Amino acid sequence: MLHRSFDRSDLIDPCTISLTDLCGGSQDARLLGRVSDFLACDVSLTRIASQTGDTLVYESESFVPAAFDPGKRSVFFVVGNPAPHSIAHRAMYAYEGAGRRQHRFWKVLHRTGMLRFCDADPDTHSPQEKMRRLFTGDFTSPFNISVLPLLSLPSPPGGPWGGVGGLQRLFGPHFPTLLRAERAAVNALLNELGKPGDTVVVMQKDAYTALRAPGTAPYDAAALRTQAIHARTAAHDLNLLCLSPTRLMYSAVTTTALTRLAADRLHHLHPAAPSTGPST
Repeated sequence: MLHRSFDRSDLIDPCTISLTDLCGGSQDARLLGRVSDFLACDVSLTRIASQTGDTLVYESESFVPAAFDPGKRSVFFVVGNPAPHSIAHRAMYAYEGAGRRQHRFWKVLHRTGMLRFCDADPDTHSPQEKMRRLFTGDFTSPFNISVLPLLSLPSPPGGPWGGVGGLQRLFGPHFPTLLRAERAAVNALLNELGKPGDTVVVMQKDAYTALRAPGTAPYDAAALRTQAIHARTAAHDLNLLCLSPTRLMYSAVTTTALTRLAADRLHHLHPAAPSTGPST
């Protein structure tokens, strides 16, 4: 029903969804109509997605390093779903504010020490240059960093088809079936690459709900205003850190949690030399 793979050598991941298989082997005329409306709602979406018969063909994105440093722990950022303009620009988290400024995602990773492309402001590099540096390893981080969406299908940042809510409206009663398939793809990656001590960072309700282990803390948007949510993943029992959505990445809760995560790991990698006291 869903064909999704993570191309660890490139940003773009080709994907397909069989709409007939999604609907249990029958065609849903209303779904096909919504898909047509959805594809026509955004200029960038028309460049990266199309419908052929009952098959939805589209490009998604992810960054999963081709090789992991065995001396580092890994952090997997699992986000909601991509924006069409980022894929069209071939640059994850390229712009925000109707394209007027570069996205805050990389600024916050820089400020918190999670990932830095240079010592200066990361916006000295274009979105495309940031991607080049990601895929050539030209950055610094105390972790093996991966960034991937829970839901592979892009949707516009706003409007009736915007965000994950837009995908829920698009697929209607078939959305839970798609969500299970997407979760299986992400969990397979975490099972393959995740190791004890690794952390999954989520900034979206559906991503947290899909990945958390049974019996762990439920999603609580009000609580996230004052503190991060700590849990475990169902897949491979990894640390699960839930933060507010990316639009709130400048919040004290998010920056404090990421700064602490990076600082703790840096301290482990480069412990301070013990004090010998004053010489006599």
